[in-house]
Amino acid sequence: MGKLDGKVAVITGCASGLGKQHALRFAREGAKLAICDILEEKLMETKRLCEEQGAEIVALRCDVGQYDDLVNFVEKTAERFGVVDVLLNNAHKITALGPFLDSDIENLDIELHTSLYATWHMMKLCFPYMRDKPGAGASIINTASKAGIEGTPSYAAYSAAKEAIRGLSRVVAREWGEYNIRVNTVCPGGWTDNITDVVNDQGSEIQDWVREAFKDNPFHKIGEPYEDVSPVFVFLASDDSHWMTGQNLHADGGAWISA
Repeated sequence: MGKLDGKVAVITGCASGLGKQHALRFAREGAKLAICDILEEKLMETKRLCEEQGAEIVALRCDVGQYDDLVNFVEKTAERFGVVDVLLNNAHKITALGPFLDSDIENLDIELHTSLYATWHMMKLCFPYMRDKPGAGASIINTASKAGIEGTPSYAAYSAAKEAIRGLSRVVAREWGEYNIRVNTVCPGGWTDNITDVVNDQGSEIQDWVREAFKDNPFHKIGEPYEDVSPVFVFLASDDSHWMTGQNLHADGGAWISA
């Protein structure tokens, strides 16, 4: 038996990166899946891999920065499954990094619409299919970032969007407990194919620096998304987390440790 047997999980941004690994891990744990991404060809590869593990799955091209696309995605999910047990807001378009003085408002708009606004809309759109479930109820998992908490230089737009998601999640956790919906956030840390694509375009000195930075944790190793990060999301999606809401977890090997 899997930890998510019989649950319907909605995950955004599953063509690559953490979203793809979440989808694969959730499929392994027995979840039925509704996944989306703007990159349709890569999304269909994720769909195929999940189906190989026996998952029943809906996969749709969706630009999470466009409200109508989100409406269509949730409607198609509801038509197929009727309910939503888990919502994992993962998608986020990261714009060019650089000093705050050199950052423009257009980049902030992009990051807010693909992360904060998408999270806002998806929670509201999925609410009718998540509310008042018996037992452990339903789970919303929103993706935050250590960059927002520590104020990582060059990440002004990204950090602003991610910290806004944490604040929103705490409010919704308090308001939706009466509907038996829990809301938590996770700050993940792991090496994905997306990071590889970015790093491979850099010089060897930068590549070495980035890899060492990802080992900056008590275990002195780079986290693997599927093995190290996604299981924390599985826990929050499972009934085992039924007494947790409004919390932020760091799935990063201790890269961030604080009281």
